[in-house]
Amino acid sequence: MSSPFEGKVIQLKADGYDGYAHQYASSTLKDAMKPALILYAINDDDVIKAILFAHGSKTVVPRAMSIRSGGHHYVGASSTSGNNMTVDMSFAYDDFVWKDSDYTRVKVGVGHSLAKLNNLLKGAGRFIPHGQCSYVYVGGHCQSGGYGQFIRGFGLMIDYVQKYRLITADGQIIKVRRDSEDPKIQDLFYALAGGSPGNFGIVTHVTLKVLKDQDYRKSYGYRCEAKYSRGLLEKLFNYVIKMDTDNRSADYDLCITFGSTRELPGNDVSTIVVFAQWANRWGHDCDQGFFQGIRKICKGHILPTDDGKLRVMDDSLPLSELGSHWMFPVAREFEYPFIKRGYVTPESGAYLNAQGWTKWASGRIDEIESAKTRTCYISAQFQYTGGRGATESAMKKNGAKGETSISWRDSTFIFALDIFYKPEGEQTAKHWQQQNDYDAIQMKKFSTQDRRYIWAPHSPEDVDLIAARKFFFDSDDKFDRLVAIKNRVDPIGLFTPNKFCVTSPTVFNGQLPSRTQAPRLLHLIRASVPSRNVEIPSMKGSKFMTRVTA
Repeated sequence: MSSPFEGKVIQLKADGYDGYAHQYASSTLKDAMKPALILYAINDDDVIKAILFAHGSKTVVPRAMSIRSGGHHYVGASSTSGNNMTVDMSFAYDDFVWKDSDYTRVKVGVGHSLAKLNNLLKGAGRFIPHGQCSYVYVGGHCQSGGYGQFIRGFGLMIDYVQKYRLITADGQIIKVRRDSEDPKIQDLFYALAGGSPGNFGIVTHVTLKVLKDQDYRKSYGYRCEAKYSRGLLEKLFNYVIKMDTDNRSADYDLCITFGSTRELPGNDVSTIVVFAQWANRWGHDCDQGFFQGIRKICKGHILPTDDGKLRVMDDSLPLSELGSHWMFPVAREFEYPFIKRGYVTPESGAYLNAQGWTKWASGRIDEIESAKTRTCYISAQFQYTGGRGATESAMKKNGAKGETSISWRDSTFIFALDIFYKPEGEQTAKHWQQQNDYDAIQMKKFSTQDRRYIWAPHSPEDVDLIAARKFFFDSDDKFDRLVAIKNRVDPIGLFTPNKFCVTSPTVFNGQLPSRTQAPRLLHLIRASVPSRNVEIPSMKGSKFMTRVTA
């Protein structure tokens, strides 16, 4: 007797297909993000049925499957094309369960956005490091880092994952614990924690160790929105660099964000947003001189609200409350195609000063901002992540045990420099970004080494993770270890739906992965997959109905 898939099934020709297939990168890579099927799983049974269906049969072609929770990846790693399928997890796992009476361990489903997770934790006076994008979801975030405003004081979200609940390529549900004594589980945890999201199995939940507000009393935060000028931006960039030259304690975090005007009522100016905090990790007194320096730079530039008050938050607040102030309330910056850059450097503040970096960076942004006709829009962010000796960043310190596969933990600064463009601005955007690459990397103005993060590839160029692996992985040994783990847990490439995946460089000979290229490998997993009849139902009114035995 067949068992129907309970969630919604969307086919390539379905009405409204483009809306269902849409992800963050669709504006730029639409042709590479057209799966034959999109399955909206609502429970474990649906996920397992999707896996069994993807295995194929004598009459059904095998498929690869991409896994999507929020769909925020810049090169569409959570999508696919051709005969392959996407499994959407955003409706299946929205549970949030405390696992101890002290409210320090919580099981979270991957269907939570970061904004929702932040609010749930804040309600209990708890917090955790995570990113600033409200509509990024836990599923991909807990496998790609979790970089955000707490990075120097507390590290990455991934550092607080204690356990992954995983559905494997053979349809089994397993628990992948950080503290496991099984070497194979240790390897799998390592791979899931930074190797490549969705590449090793389907994560349904994570168990997180969270932090208490009460352990970091009198924490302090400053946030303001200021009207853009090149001079102001350069001064703030210099202040970020000063954190390194002053060897500022890891208790302090500072991030400067720039956004071009959105050309909307009430949002018709380009804006600089300052995020600064003191976490009180070690019980020392807060150095108000640090915040006073920011206030002095921004004085006279802060924008007013509709009621005439200044757009500023300057107060002692719990870290869970501060975390909500650091989040962006929109799903994406601009509704245009983009060319994204996430530059990462191990260089010191003194090095950047010697290169004249702040003058160069503010000048690159001003080149677009001073154009007479607006055809391009910029979103940029500059953050200090480093520290030396006693001020060493938790991002580096937390990676010392080697339990995660996150690369470049010794980096000192991150500079995101993204450009969005109207059709008539495409060539301007391309030439502008090419010049940035040349100056920042080839001329070593920002870094002597080209480093990139899994969550921030250079888009749209970095669609092939294997070809670009030297930028994303800090050693060949790390990449080879991840490939070995991949070959063990997913020998037939079920979770290799696109080229932004960890896999052997020879598997697909540089072509777009398709499960039809590897039917000879099916026997490796057949014996471990239970024989079940699986019915994937159609949308109402469609003739599509497939029954397979795997």
